[in-house]
Amino acid sequence: MHMKTLTTFIKRQFLREIVAGTKTIEYREIKPYWDERLPNYEPPFKLRLINGMAHDAPEATMVVTKVRKNVWSGYYELHLGEILDMKDPSNLLGER
Repeated sequence: MHMKTLTTFIKRQFLREIVAGTKTIEYREIKPYWDERLPNYEPPFKLRLINGMAHDAPEATMVVTKVRKNVWSGYYELHLGEILDMKDPSNLLGER
């Protein structure tokens, strides 16, 4: 099954937590930027999270199993499933 891929940036702390399995929901503020993009992605889809712009920046790609627009909190909730791929995970241990 082919899944679309959405790519975005993430702070190192949150990427660490996702890779460790302690963070299972990624939050994105409800703003026009996400209002335009997220409707184009029907779960399940791939979410590629990159920490920085360097060629060796750590990143992880995982499956988003559910998207919830929580207007009460003001955030989209992207429910994360299986991690499909990681690039340079050893860089997560050091600080940039």
